[in-house]
Amino acid sequence: MRPVRWRSAVITPFGIADRGPSAAALAWLTTDEGEALLAAARALPPDRLTRISRLRRLAPSQEIAAAAVALLELRERARSRFADAAAMLFTAEGLEQATGDRIAAYRAGRYPAGAAILDACCGIGGDARQLALRGPVLAVDRDPAAALCAAFNGRAKVVCADTMALSLERLAARGVRFALFDPSRRTTAPDGTRRRVRSGDDYSPALSWMEALKEWFEGVSVKVSPAIDDAALAASAADVEFISDRGECKEAVLWLGALARPLAAPHSAGEPYYATVLGAGGEPHTLAPLPAGPAPCSEIRSVLYEPDAAVIRAHRVPQLAELLSASRLDPDSPFLTADRHVQTPFAAAFRVIDALPFQERNVQRRLRALGARVEAVKKRGVPYEPAAVQRALDPSGDRAVVLILMRLAGRVMAILCERFERA
Repeated sequence: MRPVRWRSAVITPFGIADRGPSAAALAWLTTDEGEALLAAARALPPDRLTRISRLRRLAPSQEIAAAAVALLELRERARSRFADAAAMLFTAEGLEQATGDRIAAYRAGRYPAGAAILDACCGIGGDARQLALRGPVLAVDRDPAAALCAAFNGRAKVVCADTMALSLERLAARGVRFALFDPSRRTTAPDGTRRRVRSGDDYSPALSWMEALKEWFEGVSVKVSPAIDDAALAASAADVEFISDRGECKEAVLWLGALARPLAAPHSAGEPYYATVLGAGGEPHTLAPLPAGPAPCSEIRSVLYEPDAAVIRAHRVPQLAELLSASRLDPDSPFLTADRHVQTPFAAAFRVIDALPFQERNVQRRLRALGARVEAVKKRGVPYEPAAVQRALDPSGDRAVVLILMRLAGRVMAILCERFERA
């Protein structure tokens, strides 16, 4: 079996004129003239219309002027996800679905070093950049603009082609051992707009294509929406991992074959769900799917925990309650309460100051007595807009508190808390 040696390049059956306006415009922006146009755009006021109208005198076309402005806006939006966003190429839809550096680096670390990897439906190359640090990567996407972005953004060999037309048998014969499958979770509506889909059958390619990948490769990971139905996850017969970054459950991953984790103990029937929370430095903290009984309910105690979104989605709240010696406030609420604080990466923790039935004037009176101001409002199962509640409360006071609104025993309660530093 020949070793796979790939360099970063775009191999595409399309000429530049056939890629469509967005691909052609992006390609032009990678030239010296394009870099000069982007530099001129950065020096202009940030208003979009002003930038486009002034750039029109410098750019060869209105389309390229608009593409330059759009790219600068996308780079600004991408800064929280990519360390070198200012030097990357993006499409709007590609950025929406792209995996940022922190999650991509974590996921790439699950692949064996040196193994050749297929990145199917690579998009703008968020995963391919990190996978290529592990071994040679063949990244494939049928959208010419996305493939162009992936090649420009680095490290992998990129092919613009329909992944469904790939010869998986030939790739396996050439030494590809693992695959990452990231199907599009967008579809085109009758009016031409793009919308999100939830069902794996509506993904493009359909989620079921992972069965073909399993047949030819030792291990496969599949990126899916965290909102995907549990029934579809159970049908996949995969280990499922929900990944959270900065408190938001960003995505779910199906791990198959050699990439699946061996469990130390039997997991709950039908729910082999892991919850992984990335720490401040990107380090992963994983809660494995170990058995746990239903958490008991109790009144509010001195400590309140808000489980991380990945823990909630992975149905690991009962397990977290056992780890923290905590109980639920309500059977339908993920919030936990305990007598003492235990550091954990899997939940935000708060010291309870007071709890009272929610009425703005009563809360305002208590805040003044405490010399406090509300720095954040959280809610669970109540029809209040946090920003509006925060605006309605007097912002004066030196002591910063968090206001949590939730329904308990049929009443909306206002819980005033102070944050514990998160592990």
